[in-house]
Amino acid sequence: MHYVRALVALPSVTGDEPALEHAAPPIADLLRGLGFQVSVHPTEGAPIILAHRTGKSAQRLLFFNHYDVMPTGVWRDWFHEPFTLAEREGLLYGRGVASDKGNLAARIAAVAHILAETGELPVGITFLIEGDGLSGSPSLANLIADQANNLTADLVMGYGGTLDHMRLPYLYAGARGRLLVRLRAEGAKIPIGADMATSVPNPAWRILWAVNRIKNDSEEVTIDGFYDAVVPPSREANKLTRGLQLDEATRLKAWGMDQFLFGMSGAGLARAETFNPTCNVAELTVDTGHSPPPTIPASAEVLLDFSLVPEQRPTEVVRLLREHLNSADFHDVHLEIVKGAYPPAMNALSTPLLNTLATAVEQVYGATPQVVPLAPFSVPLHFFTAGMNVPAVAMGIQRPDSNVRVINEHVALADLTSMARLIEYLINNVG
Repeated sequence: MHYVRALVALPSVTGDEPALEHAAPPIADLLRGLGFQVSVHPTEGAPIILAHRTGKSAQRLLFFNHYDVMPTGVWRDWFHEPFTLAEREGLLYGRGVASDKGNLAARIAAVAHILAETGELPVGITFLIEGDGLSGSPSLANLIADQANNLTADLVMGYGGTLDHMRLPYLYAGARGRLLVRLRAEGAKIPIGADMATSVPNPAWRILWAVNRIKNDSEEVTIDGFYDAVVPPSREANKLTRGLQLDEATRLKAWGMDQFLFGMSGAGLARAETFNPTCNVAELTVDTGHSPPPTIPASAEVLLDFSLVPEQRPTEVVRLLREHLNSADFHDVHLEIVKGAYPPAMNALSTPLLNTLATAVEQVYGATPQVVPLAPFSVPLHFFTAGMNVPAVAMGIQRPDSNVRVINEHVALADLTSMARLIEYLINNVG
């Protein structure tokens, strides 16, 4: 509880550079207090914390986490102050407790417990903790390259993911890639009254027409060549995906939905979430100045995020999108790449250390974990699998109703405790 309380108390909202600058030193001090050699690396965004401590064996685990959190929304809507950890009926409330400070706290607590009992670690441990995890990790690749001589690991444990219907963590053997682009259309230099719509072009319509050329009502991305690089899943990956048990009822209830897209369920839902790349409209805005509606805006923008699967690459998708827009006579629509793009990452499902991790889950939770070949979310594991040539997996402690993006974010204390026990078992047995 000490570590999660200390981490939640830091108001490290994503994009708030002063708050993130102030959050990094206290986290570094927590690890220094456990005998780690710690360095804090400035970046163009938030600082990145690196901490190392050797162990009895030459093997090394790297824990990859982030300390930036979602904005809180209106504080008065929370049960408790968002940056003060609170316990209520077995649940821990606080911004970041589910994503990703609770996960980080469980890992630190496991290390602290081992050191308190034995005074040393059985394996070497590295913590890499960034402050731009929710902004696409734009500085991570450069840091890994710059620290190549100091960064070694046999397994990277990343963040993210949920618990299944048995409250076991899914073991994600890979994660999707990320690409955000902003499309912008310009109109008149100033907002114009809507009664001039017969003679003044509306940039909002221009953006809507452009977006309509990118995806159809069957949820297929219509960019020429978008699917060409997609590699079909292996037989083993297909088998694992067909057997996945998703907690569909809990998710639908928590999200206030009657059904998933197209009524998908079972193996079809699992396959779509695992292997289908897609494009999402994340934000649509217009510039009307201070003019009340009805108004013809001066400009309009749409933020698109692409969820990429092996072997899609962000730079190639951008090229294809630009060519696609040009071919449809949308040369005037400006395209901006948002910082923080990265390719997907997927490990070989036969990696021995994946088996070691699965065994650790069995020992702690008393059941075999479900292995997901590719997570339905984006995490920059690619920078470890490609940049360091080591297996990188993801695990988390969220439940479908953890409210990571809205008020009253929470996790179960029992889930946090179990994750700490899992990490402790793994550290003691990976060697």
